[in-house]
Amino acid sequence: MTLDSIKKNKWVRRALMVVAGIAVLWGLSWAIVPSLVKNQLEKLAGEQLGRQVSLGAVHFRPWSLELTVDDLVVAGPPGAAPPLQIKRIYLDAELQSLLRLAPVVDALRVEGLALRLTHQGDGLYDVDDILARLMAPADPPRPPVALPRFALYNIAVQSGSIDFIDQRAGRTHEVRELNLSIPFLSSLASRRDVITEPRLAFLLNGSRFDSSVQTTPFAPSHKTDATLQLANLDLRPYLAYLPASLPVKVLAGVAGADVRLHFEQAPKPAVRLSGVIELKGLQLADAQGQDLLALEALRVDMADVRPLEQIAKLASVELTGPTLDARRDKAGAINFLKLALPQDEGVSRPKQEGATAQPAAPASAWQLALAKFTVRGGQVHWRDAAVTPAARIDLRDLTLDAAALALPLRQPASFTGSLALAGGTASNGNNRRTAKTDAAPASAQLSFKGEASEQVATVHAELKNLPLALAMPYAAQVIEPALSGSLSAQLALEWKGGQWHVQVPRLEASKLTLGAQSRTDRTWPLSLNLLEVQGAEIKLDERSVTLAKLAITQPSVAVERDREGRWMFQRWLQPATPIPKSTADATTQKPKGRADEAKASQGATPWRVAVNDATLEGGQIRYADRAAGRPVVFDISALSLQLKDFATDSRQPGPLKLSARMRARRGEPGQLAFTGSLAMQPLAVQGRVQAVDLPAHAVMPYLTDVLNLRLARADAGFKGDVRYAQTPRGPVFKLRGDALLEDLLANTVPTATQTQDAFLSEELLSWKALSLRDLQVALAPGQATRVAVAETALSDFYARVIISESGRINLQDIVKPTAATAATDVTAPPAGPTAAPAAATKAEVNVESAALAPLIEMGPVSLVNGRVFFSDRFIKPNYSADLSELTGRLSAFSSATPSGEAGAAPAMADLELRGRAEGTATIEILGKLNPLAKPLALDITGKMRDLELPPLSPYSVKYAGHGIERGKLAMDVAYKVDPDGQLTARNKLVLNQLTFGDPVEGAPNSLPVRLAVALLADSDGVIDLNLPISGSLNDPEFSFGGVIFKMIVNLIAKAITSPFALLASAFDGDEDNELGVVPFASGSAVLSTEAQANLDKVAKAMKERPALTVTVAGAASLEAEREGYKRERLSALMQAEKRRAAVVAGKPADAVQALTQAERPELLKAVYRRAQISKPRNLLGFAKDLPPAEMETLLLASIPVSEQQIQELALARGVAVKDYLVSRELPLDRLFLGASKTQAADAKWVPHAELSLTMK
Repeated sequence: MTLDSIKKNKWVRRALMVVAGIAVLWGLSWAIVPSLVKNQLEKLAGEQLGRQVSLGAVHFRPWSLELTVDDLVVAGPPGAAPPLQIKRIYLDAELQSLLRLAPVVDALRVEGLALRLTHQGDGLYDVDDILARLMAPADPPRPPVALPRFALYNIAVQSGSIDFIDQRAGRTHEVRELNLSIPFLSSLASRRDVITEPRLAFLLNGSRFDSSVQTTPFAPSHKTDATLQLANLDLRPYLAYLPASLPVKVLAGVAGADVRLHFEQAPKPAVRLSGVIELKGLQLADAQGQDLLALEALRVDMADVRPLEQIAKLASVELTGPTLDARRDKAGAINFLKLALPQDEGVSRPKQEGATAQPAAPASAWQLALAKFTVRGGQVHWRDAAVTPAARIDLRDLTLDAAALALPLRQPASFTGSLALAGGTASNGNNRRTAKTDAAPASAQLSFKGEASEQVATVHAELKNLPLALAMPYAAQVIEPALSGSLSAQLALEWKGGQWHVQVPRLEASKLTLGAQSRTDRTWPLSLNLLEVQGAEIKLDERSVTLAKLAITQPSVAVERDREGRWMFQRWLQPATPIPKSTADATTQKPKGRADEAKASQGATPWRVAVNDATLEGGQIRYADRAAGRPVVFDISALSLQLKDFATDSRQPGPLKLSARMRARRGEPGQLAFTGSLAMQPLAVQGRVQAVDLPAHAVMPYLTDVLNLRLARADAGFKGDVRYAQTPRGPVFKLRGDALLEDLLANTVPTATQTQDAFLSEELLSWKALSLRDLQVALAPGQATRVAVAETALSDFYARVIISESGRINLQDIVKPTAATAATDVTAPPAGPTAAPAAATKAEVNVESAALAPLIEMGPVSLVNGRVFFSDRFIKPNYSADLSELTGRLSAFSSATPSGEAGAAPAMADLELRGRAEGTATIEILGKLNPLAKPLALDITGKMRDLELPPLSPYSVKYAGHGIERGKLAMDVAYKVDPDGQLTARNKLVLNQLTFGDPVEGAPNSLPVRLAVALLADSDGVIDLNLPISGSLNDPEFSFGGVIFKMIVNLIAKAITSPFALLASAFDGDEDNELGVVPFASGSAVLSTEAQANLDKVAKAMKERPALTVTVAGAASLEAEREGYKRERLSALMQAEKRRAAVVAGKPADAVQALTQAERPELLKAVYRRAQISKPRNLLGFAKDLPPAEMETLLLASIPVSEQQIQELALARGVAVKDYLVSRELPLDRLFLGASKTQAADAKWVPHAELSLTMK
């Protein structure tokens, strides 16, 4: 085509014109648009932002609609850096915008974006003015418009950066390598369902963030799938923005995530999350900067998390190296509990009047499912400063694997794990990062596994070598001794239906000790080599504990009581610590529900404990009680115990075996064994006991309040059966077997009545063996105690009897007086109104006690080779005597009467006892007695021969003032006590050749003992005395020893006061026949037949006692014998008249007999006729014949009586007695006539002559 043809063609011309127009338009646009855009954009943007906006070069390509803007800068405040800078903005528009009537951009790229934001503090930023202008409401307000129509392709932000400067926190946060790409974004209806895949990536403070998204933002469903990735985000730069009110502080941490997000709007909003979230190096501290929690790594693998639906399904949660620091301060507050409490908990808020608290609507619960949960390398550090010493417990190497966890836990979840346990003394440091560690290496291992659901849970655990010293700081708050040892156990826990069931298949505690906390103290109050429990089962709902086997090996315990009476466990206990007021208030203000539970528990059934097989081997008990006057110290060793089928509520007895050895400070240990059974409901024990050589003296100090004995040694033994049962009426006890008490040695101790060192270390009792064969003891409520012994034997015994300086026998002080005894000596005050009932009650008790008096039955008792040593320290010098070779036998006897009636005579036992006194004298005691009868029943005789008397000189010096130089004693005694307590005794003493020495100067008494001997001894030097005794043992004033003493004293006294009475007693035993006084008839000097008989006795006694002389002194009384003398004178006149008549008749005068009653009238008449007295006469002057009575009266009145005549009468009486004794061949050199005595008479005076004895 030629040029002309082109010109002529209008279509060609039109096309050329269009091209030319476009070219011109392009040219104009290319030339005008850049400057227009630059000017208008700077102007409009500056007005809108209120800041200066500047642009660099602006390039526009009209043929391709490409616009490039360089160096966009938004100025900052004066003197400040610009908040926004863009190196380049590239826009590639499409001509489709004209066709679609909506902007269509093929590319939008922002390069070199630099955003700078400064936080000035107090919520102020350096762009607050820009934000205020942008957020100002339009004037007038713009009506709402529909979503604009647009289509954008290839949106990108490249090489961007953001700087956030926080002046308040002093930090700058940087975002680098910010890249955003959006391939497509359109609101056009035809493009809304097209999926776009934007991507955002940047470096945040050096941490990489990347994301990829597939979304339809303008579709109705808004379906979006995004992947977010964050690597190693250091949290420390952001910690300053956490609220200061948080109870914890985040010290460090690095976060990471690879999360997939799915969002969909229709039909209802739904968000689903999946992927992994990681947290490494997390460190949490409390407000004081102390460590709380540290994590090496936390990894959460989300399978399906729907937050809007409150559903979370996690594939796994993995904890690596978690370290938990739990602490309790000195005030008792735990750090984690303080975090859970509101900070204003202690502030009381007044309740607003009229305000009614509305219950919050219950929030729907989350549904959580965790397929796998693991913990590796976990640690828990517990520090407790509330106890002393401070406690530290460390859990290490914690491993936990759990599967199928869910919330709510409808299906069983399984778990398994293990950990190591260690402890030590807590250091002063409270921060794990700075405190020095001094923990001992872990020695305990705990492993566990189990399953759990809402309805049931089971746990199986195994513990190995747990050091019990871990509990020492807590045990030290209750007990003072240190706790050590190790514990191993297998444990099975089951929870079902709200009830716990615990099983312990095996438990072992080894090397258990409870001892001093200091290393220098070597005393160990308690130690245990091994404690083993098998098959233990605890049912909390049934309140029962069952043990299949319980074994204790080599336990050792020190049971001690100090001088203040405190037992060792009382010293173990720490003094109670005052409870802080806050704690006390919290304790006292218990919830109502707990108070109800406490009340219900008070009425709950008691716990039941059952042990199928219990054993104890190698036990030791060190017993020391220093609270008594003397310490009680003994050791129990080789303690062995076997118990089977034991239960606290069992009525069936279970087998029981017990054996042990008991040792005191000295001697070989004794042995104890028991084989029997034990039942608990009611308590009943029965079995066979075998005890050999048990040191009974070890427990003797417990009897110091009762006995004044110091038991140096006593070995007890028993072999037999025992039975004890608790009944509703009281305990029942029975014992039967053979008892033995050997090698007894008991010493006396000083008493209040003795000197300080009176009986120190003096032997009181001892024997080789005391055997009780077939001993039976029975005690039952409401029944008399029964004691029976088939046979008793005591061999090689010794007894020490001492009379102290105060005159008290040591045996009187063996039993100490009780408070009740002392109280009886004090007069009680008048009783009040209740005195009568009390007295009646006491009387009833006495009657009941009497009715239930013990019934004792004793078989034969034998004594072999006994010895009694007697010392009298009341005498100065002291006296001692020795009874030896005492051997005898006592047949059976009983406290019961044969007929069983009260008051009946008791059965008597035959007694036979022989021995020696002082090695020479023989002793023999025979008879019958019953020592159990009340009063004592006996009928015995005793003999002693050839007892040397010189050792008794201390007594003779004290009481008589003379020592004994020689002599022997033989004694025959007989004692009888009737059932009514009446005592009759006969004591015959024979003293041979008793010789007293010279008087002892300074002796308290000086008696004529030689005279007494001379009176009592016969011609062979033998004194034979009878001392009869009688009295009632029921009389509290009666004392057998007192009676004997009084008789001996009286015997000596009679030598002074009544020697002839003493002589009569020795002669014929008649003390009432007084030989020292010879009676006469009134006015007479003629001896009567009775007087002659007494003088015959005197003469005989004097012949047998050549050392004695006798003096005779007559006595007469004018007043008493005036009439008697006259009558005797008248009788003498009549006797003279009779002799005269006989002489007249040629008969000899000496042949005249005494007057008879028939002769008296004639002889009286003859005397009257011869008498030269005034007589009555008749009328013739002759004497009248008078009756005999009148003649006697006249004659008596005519007889004169004077003092001289009475004196002659007394002399005549003495001569008569002397002459009679001479007639009995008593030598004249031993007879003396004493001075006659005339006496004034009294009512008791009788005519007599007196005899007195003296030594030659």
